[in-house]
Amino acid sequence: QFFHILGSVEQQRGCCDLGDGKYEITIYSSCCNMEKGIYYYRTYDNSQISAVNMHHKNLDGNTLASYPLVTKQQINNIN
Repeated sequence: QFFHILGSVEQQRGCCDLGDGKYEITIYSSCCNMEKGIYYYRTYDNSQISAVNMHHKNLDGNTLASYPLVTKQQINNIN
């Protein structure tokens, strides 16, 4: 439901021309389930929701964990 609500205010390519063939867009939308420690996001070019479970990493470590945004459209083929 959260992503449907955010979709009503996201910036679509073509609405705000920055010049030189560039447009302002919403790169990604995200939210976090604080109880489960799961970060959810979807990107402009991939509307499928991706999730990062923070508890799969050592949260007491001293190294930064980063994950590239999944920007290529993913399609769940049913058959």
